[in-house]
Amino acid sequence: MAEFEKAQALVGLSEGGYQNDPRDSGNYYQGVLVGTNWGIAAPTLATYLGRAPSVNDMVNLTRETAELILKTRYWTRHHLGSLKNQSVANLIYDGIVNHGSNGMRMLTSKALSAMKKPLEYYSTFTAEGIKHLNSLNQKRLFFALKKARADKYRALNKPYYLKGWLNRLDRIKYFGDNSLSSIWPVIPIILVGILVIGFAI
Repeated sequence: MAEFEKAQALVGLSEGGYQNDPRDSGNYYQGVLVGTNWGIAAPTLATYLGRAPSVNDMVNLTRETAELILKTRYWTRHHLGSLKNQSVANLIYDGIVNHGSNGMRMLTSKALSAMKKPLEYYSTFTAEGIKHLNSLNQKRLFFALKKARADKYRALNKPYYLKGWLNRLDRIKYFGDNSLSSIWPVIPIILVGILVIGFAI
């Protein structure tokens, strides 16, 4: 099953510290430019705080608190830990952070329709929806999702963001379930074992 920490490591490469680009709609709450920090948009922070956030609230948001919000609001709520392929989970989670829950739900639905494996929009990230995603060819699903996201970026007609968006997408690679990416945590243990055996011989 997919792990939040691996997906978040990728998101962390794209979502650094505080920024308040006035062209980014996610930086505003009720018309006030608040900014974004660690991937947490102004409306998301407002929901977490239960009130309108200030610039100070956003600037002082810690990475630990941001990751707690992301894990609770995006990863756990959308059952992403039940996805069987880490690469698919990485792509969907990053998409939810970047496009928003509804936006990524719509793009996933679009990708499934392109694969001729449709799923009702509202069911996409339910437990049943995740089961449907797991039943599909994971490599085909990954690239269908990636294409849907790339097409969305291009359709937004925001050339000043496009290169960064596509670079963000390009960082997310496909690895099969039995790939090196799936076993990397045990590689140090294997290497230590080889060294021990070598010394014993």
